[in-house]
Amino acid sequence: MSKWTAATVAQISKGTLYGDSEIEVCGCILDSRQAQGGEMFFALPGERVDGHEFMDTAWKNGAALVIGEKGYFQQRTQKPYAPEGKALLLVDSGLEALQELARVWRLELGAKVVGVTGSNGKTTTKDMITAVLSQNFSVYRNKENHNNELGLPLTILNAPQGTEILVLEMGMRGLGEIKALCKIGKPDIGVITNIGTTHLELLLTQDRIAQAKWELIEALPAEGVAILNAEDETSVQKSSRDSHRALFYGADEGIIHPDIQGSRLTPKGALGTEFVVSFLEQKADAYLPLPGKHNVLDALAALAVGTVFNIPLADGCVGLRELEMSKMRLELRPGIYETTLINDVYNANPVSMQASLRILKERASGNKTLAILGEMYELGTSAVSGHREVGQTLARLGISALITVGNLAKDIAHGARLAGYPENQIFMTATREAAVRITRDLLAADGAGAWVLIKGSRGMKMEEITVQLERSEKRMD
Repeated sequence: MSKWTAATVAQISKGTLYGDSEIEVCGCILDSRQAQGGEMFFALPGERVDGHEFMDTAWKNGAALVIGEKGYFQQRTQKPYAPEGKALLLVDSGLEALQELARVWRLELGAKVVGVTGSNGKTTTKDMITAVLSQNFSVYRNKENHNNELGLPLTILNAPQGTEILVLEMGMRGLGEIKALCKIGKPDIGVITNIGTTHLELLLTQDRIAQAKWELIEALPAEGVAILNAEDETSVQKSSRDSHRALFYGADEGIIHPDIQGSRLTPKGALGTEFVVSFLEQKADAYLPLPGKHNVLDALAALAVGTVFNIPLADGCVGLRELEMSKMRLELRPGIYETTLINDVYNANPVSMQASLRILKERASGNKTLAILGEMYELGTSAVSGHREVGQTLARLGISALITVGNLAKDIAHGARLAGYPENQIFMTATREAAVRITRDLLAADGAGAWVLIKGSRGMKMEEITVQLERSEKRMD
C-alpha cells in the first residue's frame, strides 16, 4: 500500500486516535514479531492470545500504528496511550476496521482482481495464475493460506503501490463467506477449480457447497469473466443459468468442449509433465514442474486467465515452467535408506489424496511404494465413504504398503480390504510417532529405491513425519 498517515487511517475506520497523527504507515501485520518498520499492527483478540498484550512489542519492533479495540481499555484501569513518535487507534471492531481499510485500499490501488476458489487445487491454481500473469504484469497474491476474513484483507493491504493485478484465493466453510470476501476484494474475474464434497460437514449437501462456491461468480460485475472446469458437471450446469461470460478449460472433452484444452500429457523427469495447450488459433508446448492431470487442469485455468489479459499461450507457458509453488505441496525430498519422499501435506480430501496416490504409482516406475495417509477432515456424513474410496483406489493401484494415521484413517484401511488388498500390507497407527517407527522398519528391511507418499489434512501435521524420514548428513541410517 502507499503511505497513509495515522489520521487518514483513523478517518477511514472512524476510530479514536492517540499519539502522532501525522506518522506515516505502510502495510499491516497481525503478528507483532513481523514488524519491520512503519506497519499497522492489528491487536485482534483471539481464542488463545489477545493481540492487545503485544502492543508494546509491536511498537518496539518498528510498527508505527497499533489498531486496538475500545472494549479492551473499557474493561481495564489502563488508559490508552502511544509512545513518542507512534500512534494508537481505537475502534469498535478490529476485524471490521481491517476489512474496511482493505476495501478502501483495493479501490485506491486500481488493480484488477482475480478471485480463486474451489474444492481442490485453489492454492496451486492461485500460484499458477500468478506465474502466468507475472510475464506481463505486476502481480500480488495471498501468502500461504491467507484466504479468509483475516487473510484476504491482510493481503490487499500489503499489496504495494503499482500492483496491476491482485490474485486472491478465497476459502470458505459456509454460505455467505465468499460473498463477504467478494465485498472486500471486488473480483473482476472468478475462477472455480471444481465443486466437490469438501465442507460437507458444515454445508451438509452438494447443492449448498455449489451455492457457496458460486457466490464468487455472482459477485462479478456484468462484464466479469468466469473461468470454469469443463470436466466439472456442477460448474457447467450452473454456468448455463448464469449471465456472465464463461471460459472453460479441460484436458479431456469434458461435459462440454473446453475453450482452452490440454492434450498429449506426458510425464517428464521426476515430477514434471509435458503437454500441448490450444486456444482458438494458438497452440503451444507446455512444461509443468508438477505431476498429474489435476495439476495440468490447474495450469489450464491459469492460462485461461492469461488469455483474458491478452497474454499469448507461449508466454504463459514460460511462466508455468518457472513456477514457484507454496510450501508442502508435492515436494520431492530425499529419504532415508535411499528412498524418495513425496511431501504433500498441505491439506487433503478424497479427490486430492487419490490423485497423489496415482502420482506415487506413476513416478515410482516399478519401485516399491509406501503411502502414509492421515485423516481427512470436514467430510461430514461422507467421512466414512470418502476414506474408504481412497483405500479402494490404493488397492487398485497396487501400492506396496499402507500406513494409516489416526482413527478416521482406519476407514482407508477398511476400504483397501474391501478391494482385496492384502492384510499383511496394512499398518494402522494412532500417532505420527508410531507411523514413523513402522515406516522406518519397513524401509530398513527392503526399502532401497522406494517412493513414499506422506499426506493428510492440515490439522494432522503430517510434515512432522516427513522430517523424521528425510535423509540428513547428521542422521546415520
